[in-house]
Amino acid sequence: MRRFMPALLAGLLALGLSGCSALGYLMTPDQEDADLVVVNDSPQVIYAIALSAGDWAETVSSADGFGLLERGESYGLPLEEGTQDYTLELLGEDGGVLARWRGRFHGERQELTLGADGAVTME
Repeated sequence: MRRFMPALLAGLLALGLSGCSALGYLMTPDQEDADLVVVNDSPQVIYAIALSAGDWAETVSSADGFGLLERGESYGLPLEEGTQDYTLELLGEDGGVLARWRGRFHGERQELTLGADGAVTME
């Protein structure tokens, strides 16, 4: 077992340094507790998620500059208690807006999907 530990550690380090999307997926907040879940069903990579409501705003992006969500991946976000109206922007590599969604939060979990056509739908 000791012989394999250095190889295992080297593999995990290489995976982390490569910016592998699978590693990013494992680091996604617990989606069971999320109020808003963003799903990427588009061939476009989402590099950042910007969420604003009332007088607060939050932007989530990968710390290493790689894409945050590739096709088939999802990311969960909490909304502050009492949040009603919100705006969500999905940003591309250059910071340009891939899609924008204006919604109303009623205390129940919402799932937003960026589709292959670039449109956002809610379930």
